[in-house]
Amino acid sequence: MNKYKILFIVFIAFLGLKNVSAQQVYSSQFYSMPVFLNPALTGNSDYNIRSGVNYRNQWNSVTTPFVSQAAYIDGKLSFPYLGASWLGIGGVIFNDKAGEGGLKTNQLMLTTSLNKSLNKGNTLFFHGGLGIELVNKSVDYNKLVFDEQWDGTIFNKDWKKGEPLGRQTLFYIDFSLGGSFTYFRGKTKYFFGMAVSHLNQPNESFYEITNNLKRSYNYHGGVETKLNSRLYIKPEFMYKSEYLSTELVLGANFTMATGDKGIVLHYGVWYRNKEDIIPTVGFQKNRFKFLLSYDIDVSALQLTSASKGGLEISLTYNYNYSSPRNVKRLERKRKAKKIGDKAISCPKFTNED
Repeated sequence: MNKYKILFIVFIAFLGLKNVSAQQVYSSQFYSMPVFLNPALTGNSDYNIRSGVNYRNQWNSVTTPFVSQAAYIDGKLSFPYLGASWLGIGGVIFNDKAGEGGLKTNQLMLTTSLNKSLNKGNTLFFHGGLGIELVNKSVDYNKLVFDEQWDGTIFNKDWKKGEPLGRQTLFYIDFSLGGSFTYFRGKTKYFFGMAVSHLNQPNESFYEITNNLKRSYNYHGGVETKLNSRLYIKPEFMYKSEYLSTELVLGANFTMATGDKGIVLHYGVWYRNKEDIIPTVGFQKNRFKFLLSYDIDVSALQLTSASKGGLEISLTYNYNYSSPRNVKRLERKRKAKKIGDKAISCPKFTNED
């Protein structure tokens, strides 16, 4: 059995793990948080170092808003013995505050990946990644209201709540595993991947009872192609299965170069199945990229929410550097001008160069 069949069997084996669960990050700009989307995407970019921050404010018009912030950084490590392949390493910090009870989630995630070329032309790549996550959750019971504190006339928060209250904080370690393929053909790039979260099915409970998280699945993919000298299109999808619920987000972003050097415009529209229409705009200046999206609620909640959903903002910064080894290699290449001195370069993974 050759290595391609082995990789394919391992990838398909992910599809056979059937227990799924919730507790995943909710983001309309899933493509702006690649390390969180799938640990296999760690170091999967044109740049040596990639970093970003993300902010989301959701359901502000219905109840206490759900607010989340995230920051990530990842990079690639190249070694001579890997040839056109490379390693990736990254990290994510995530914070979320939800609901009247001030339920807070703090997560620290470390990821690593192997990005392997599968053919001599370096047009087909397999990416495999692993994530290790430390999770802390807390709740403030003093912010919760119970019916025993209301006598029909007045409300007194100091009255006995009459409800069994558990711990106010919990910790656990979580593991995730992911894989993806990238294929280059001419001016077009094809990509597809999936990730499995809660591999160890950690216990998440504020009480003495056990509440093991079911495994959660995330499928994603798309195509990126050049329409003309100034315009790229990148349609994508993300399908998430979490225990008793599913989520499908699909759409496309356009990237258009302007007459000003170093400035690129981004715009697109996305759709979350039976919930939101998501227009997106942004721009890029050299290594900085800013995106803003807004969820327009089209679900059954739109009468209450006045079609107001969630605001999401992302900012990314990418950086390339040359190691002393690569600098010396380029100097030798200029002097000798020999084919044997030509270094193998990694493929181009986006148009944002």
